[in-house]
Amino acid sequence: MAPNPLSVPCLEKAPEVFDDEYDEPTGPATIAETLEAIRENRPLAEQNLALLRDWIAKHPHIGSCRTDARFLLRFLRSKKHSFLAASQTLERYLAARALHPAWFQRLDIRDPELADLTDVGFLYALKEHDANGCLVALCDWGLIDTKRYTLDHSNRMHALLLEAYGEDTLAQCAGAIIIFDFRHVQLAHHSIVSLSVLRQLARYINNAVPIRCQGIHAVNVPAGAMWILNGLISFLNEKIRSRFSISRDYDELAEKIDRNILPKEYGGKEPKSEHIRAFREQCERYRDRLLAMDEMAIDLDHSEPYSRQAMLDDIEGGAVGSFRKLELD
Repeated sequence: MAPNPLSVPCLEKAPEVFDDEYDEPTGPATIAETLEAIRENRPLAEQNLALLRDWIAKHPHIGSCRTDARFLLRFLRSKKHSFLAASQTLERYLAARALHPAWFQRLDIRDPELADLTDVGFLYALKEHDANGCLVALCDWGLIDTKRYTLDHSNRMHALLLEAYGEDTLAQCAGAIIIFDFRHVQLAHHSIVSLSVLRQLARYINNAVPIRCQGIHAVNVPAGAMWILNGLISFLNEKIRSRFSISRDYDELAEKIDRNILPKEYGGKEPKSEHIRAFREQCERYRDRLLAMDEMAIDLDHSEPYSRQAMLDDIEGGAVGSFRKLELD
């Protein structure tokens, strides 16, 4: 039975009534420490939600954007409730969606390409969070068919996962971990990767992704594929680089990740097919919301300093965008 689809939040930048309000996060025994680490408390969260909504309403180039709490808290929590950092990230996120439609448009699990990549086990979220509440995803990168797909398809799959789980309150607070398995990488996979694309991807990750990166783990990496990892990691910021590790195999990875939450094929409890099934159901449940997000818009085609090229430089360089030109009451 297909999961019930969720309703689509309002995309008006200044609605008369907002779709939802702040909910208190709950989770594992470590949730109190997590909330302290991201400086979350209800009064501050509600204050920042109000500020962010006012900022969106007054932004001269944002045409439409979700303003519900579940969406905006992604940015506030990922930036430890710094309003300035959250608004900059939101601005870059909207610009990235406009600049890279091949990554973000029509994130539909029913799309034949995304469905195929899901079915072969290219990328999926694990059914259980880790003990600290982190969302854990596994990418078997060598399973991408290089005769059919490019790095844009890989990026699109990662965008699908991030958006499908973007409203997961626990993941918003605790963060996410991704495991890259390189066991199936062959020489043909090197042909779809370039340092210029890795640089572009890394700078988007550094400056426009509303998620707390708690770990990037590579496993079963052949010597010939090390240049891909070294290239990507060299472009990531120091904080994310410090959370990167390489493991020879899943036995070594088990020293860093609870093996019980992994697929049975890698020493866990449930078979990979069950994790993929749960991932498909999550994507199906959020399908209408993900498709509606294609309607969010930011105008980058004008001659002001805040323009398409300026915003591209902003995303890649991490500079402040148009925020300082805006005023709040």
